[in-house]
Order: sequence, then structure tokens, then C-alpha cells
Amino acid sequence: MKRVLNLMIFGFLILLLTSCAQLNTYVENIRPVAYAPSLTESEAAFVEMIPDLKSAGIAVVNSGNFGGEFETRRGSGVIVKKEEGVLGTTYYAITTQWVVESTLTLTVHVTPTESVTAMVMNAKLEYAADEDIALIRFTTSIDLGVVELVRIDEERSLENLTIFSIGTPISNAYFNYVSNPAVIMGVFENRIVHGTNLNVGTLGSPLYLKATGELIGINVKYSLTATGRPEVLLNDAIHINRVIDLVEGYLS
Repeated sequence: MKRVLNLMIFGFLILLLTSCAQLNTYVENIRPVAYAPSLTESEAAFVEMIPDLKSAGIAVVNSGNFGGEFETRRGSGVIVKKEEGVLGTTYYAITTQWVVESTLTLTVHVTPTESVTAMVMNAKLEYAADEDIALIRFTTSIDLGVVELVRIDEERSLENLTIFSIGTPISNAYFNYVSNPAVIMGVFENRIVHGTNLNVGTLGSPLYLKATGELIGINVKYSLTATGRPEVLLNDAIHINRVIDLVEGYLS
């Protein structure tokens, strides 16, 4: 009797295991299959250009007395020129006057963990809104990228084109963070109004065309909410043609 009972239990277990296997097969057959969308040609080109553009990005830190209070100002920048030397390579980068205010030297982070001291080449006490461009110089043995300064044809319209930026918001934990693509809402003389997300630390960051990777401006202002938080949609960049005019004057 005991042997018969054991055989019955054994048979029941086999039946149970078979049912479970059949159930698993059924579940797998009805499970929806998810496919990641393939990249379009334009998206693939966008992804491919990012590493080169990021290699030319820097983070800038300036700690000092501003208006009677000690403050640490964080900004971003882009390398636009280099000169090879015996002890290293000298790089020239663009950021904003707001970031370099009240100092002739400041700290430049060339990687998330490595920094050098940079010299401000055009320190100003006063400047117009479309002159908020600073040129800094530093030397390092680290191989960094360079973005060429190229003028845009004045007849070429930038309105409604898609742009993005590369900067270091908040801290080096977000070193050379790529912002969300957004649209240029208008160009007013030397000012480009756009909607990519800018935050504390991204002033001085480069503004690029998503389709071509062209440098078209330097971010100098972002809008704030009533509580003082950065707000997407209304940000200002100085047009690249104006930037080139200023930089050429600083280098001459």
C-alpha cells in the first residue's frame, strides 16, 4: 500500500512539473516582444559627433569676493585654439565675463578629476550685454579637443533649427553633460533665444546645431522661475559672429 502511495505521489509530481513547463511555454509565446527603435541616419550622426565636441568642453570655477560676499561661481567653456609647446599644450577657451569676474586666475577642470590654473586674458569691470565673453588660457599635458570658430553667413536663418549644449551643471559629477535638443525661437541682432535646459554651472557653455555640430553661440543667460530656479524655454546665447569679433580683438 505504501509503495502504491509513493507511486501516486511521484506521478502527481511529474504531472505538475509537466504542467509548469507547458505553462512557461505558453507565457513565453504570448509575451509581447519589445524592439528598440533603430537610429535614423541623422540621429546616428548626432551620436557620432558628441565625443569630439565633449573633448573640447571644460568646467570653470572662480571663488572670491563678489559684492562684499564670498561666493563660488561655476561655469562652463569651450576650447577654440591650441598651441603646442615643450612643456605641454596651451589652450584658449571661451566662457563668460560673469564667471571670471574679479579675478585674473581661476580653476579649470579639464576632466572630472583633473584641474589646472587658467589666466583671464580680457578681464573687464564693465561690459555690455553682448560683450559677456571672456577668453582664458591654460597649459596642460592632457590632449583636449578644439572647436573651430567659423562665422555664419548673415543671410542664413537660424530660427526654428534644433540646438543643444554641452556644459557642467551643478558639479563635476555632471562633467560635460549634453543638454536636451531644443528649438531656436528667435535671433535678435547678437542674441539667440532658445529653449535647451541650462542650469547653474552652464553659463559659458557652447551652443551647437544638432544637424551639423556647428558652434553657433555661447550661452550667457538662463531664465528663472519666481522662486529663483532655472527655467527651460527662455535662454540667451551670444551669436557666434559677435563672439568671433570679440575673441579676435582679445587675441590681437
